[in-house]
Amino acid sequence: MAADLLRDLPDIPVQPVEDPVLAAAGISLSVLRLDLVHPVISGNKWFKLKYNLARARETGRNCLLTFGGSWSNHLHALAFAGAEFGFRTTGIVRGELPDPLNACLQDARNAGMHLSGISRHDYGRRHDPALIADLEDQHGPFHLIPEGGANIEGVRGCSEIPVLYPQADFDLVCLACGTGTTLAGMATTSKVPLMGFQVLKGQGYLAGTVRGMIRTHGLTERSPWSVDDTFHFGGYARVSPQLMHFLTEFQARHGIPLEPVYSAKLLYGIFALAKKRDIFPQNSRILAIHGGGLQGLRGYF
Repeated sequence: MAADLLRDLPDIPVQPVEDPVLAAAGISLSVLRLDLVHPVISGNKWFKLKYNLARARETGRNCLLTFGGSWSNHLHALAFAGAEFGFRTTGIVRGELPDPLNACLQDARNAGMHLSGISRHDYGRRHDPALIADLEDQHGPFHLIPEGGANIEGVRGCSEIPVLYPQADFDLVCLACGTGTTLAGMATTSKVPLMGFQVLKGQGYLAGTVRGMIRTHGLTERSPWSVDDTFHFGGYARVSPQLMHFLTEFQARHGIPLEPVYSAKLLYGIFALAKKRDIFPQNSRILAIHGGGLQGLRGYF
């Protein structure tokens, strides 16, 4: 199954970004276009799901169950991965299902995913074995994939991302972080320092989460890494006029599509830090990882 997922993996471009703001700061920037990995199962979701699907196949579970919000890129990607690779899928959605369904959830249902709303209180119990047992009583046996693919299989898949770009060409690799799974995985294989841009509100928590994830799974950090928690714009999926203006201007100037939850916050943060002139050393060569999830842009227009 893991080999099947990689069978049609295209060459992933590393796209240079030439911009006067960066040039004035003496910084070169490129973007690894993981959004082009697959038309739907795009970005880091491809890598988070790769070994989860393989594990489900190995254990004989043909149903995949996971959690997510109503615009979850993870739910969306899993629905299509299940359809493409022959799994039934169940999505446990935070809160009541909207009526009518939004575009993300309608896509998931069209791909065959069974959707079930759950109260926000019970959603907060999504790691509770008692809740998981109740869900298994309701939906039958399943392979559980945590929200955002945040398990050892997700970490293992993301550890393969650094092989997609010439590491010697960069001094720093930057990526947006939600659960921290991608950063944890890349930290175990990268030869280049990493900088995660936290998209959820909460000072200092994500670094501890990433560190705990690495240690819990008995892995070893291979590169230094850090987390910047100042560009969340008020919290997960929160935006501002400044962020949306940056998104549209960046797309128009550089031809790289962004969405406001992850990729726009990442690039906005890089540009903002470049202007400070004391964060990135002169002549820094920076690579930004585009994590995909462009379907979420529909929730803002």
